Amino acid sequence: MENFLQTLEKMRTAINEKNFEDLTAHVDVDKFLNEGYDEVIDELAINCAKFHKLYPHDLLFKFGATALRFYNEKFRKIHLGFVKRTMNAYFDKNLVAPKSFITNPINFCGVELGRLLKALSCEIKNVSIENSRAVADVDIFGDNSSYGKMWGNLNFKFEFVNVNGTWQLKRILNVRELVPPVLDMAERFWPSEWDLGIKL
Repeated sequence: MENFLQTLEKMRTAINEKNFEDLTAHVDVDKFLNEGYDEVIDELAINCAKFHKLYPHDLLFKFGATALRFYNEKFRKIHLGFVKRTMNAYFDKNLVAPKSFITNPINFCGVELGRLLKALSCEIKNVSIENSRAVADVDIFGDNSSYGKMWGNLNFKFEFVNVNGTWQLKRILNVRELVPPVLDMAERFWPSEWDLGIKL
């Protein structure tokens, strides 16, 4: 248990101190993002009709689940590339905030990600370890800033596997529960005009 808790602390420190190398010691970032992307798209497609009613302005949900899956498959590399480049921008300790989103969308989002992370704290609620598998139940909650209030309080269930004595983050187990609140956050935060500034 102690070794596993140390892993969680190392990951938290790596994110806060922008140490990408230390983070990748405990997570295959590309695999984690690729598999997570597919899980999220499944949830968006399954609940497409419901999300269209909630966000009628969002064209992603307007034409149904089949069109949503086709669109995301077609632009999968672009979407994942945007996420990865935004992460790289955040972990760049020499990152300079651009004047606007249009000026440099990636760096702008990297700065915004940093501001969001500064507004968040986490609390480990429960850990269960069985052989080489562990599940950590973690509350991630915001402070009283605008970013913190936007985030609120979300519970994540992280699954880890032990590979040659090192705990590795495998996936988020409760994606289905997280998609609605995270989507709502994105719908409120991301102005539609920003889409015009993304050139990847």
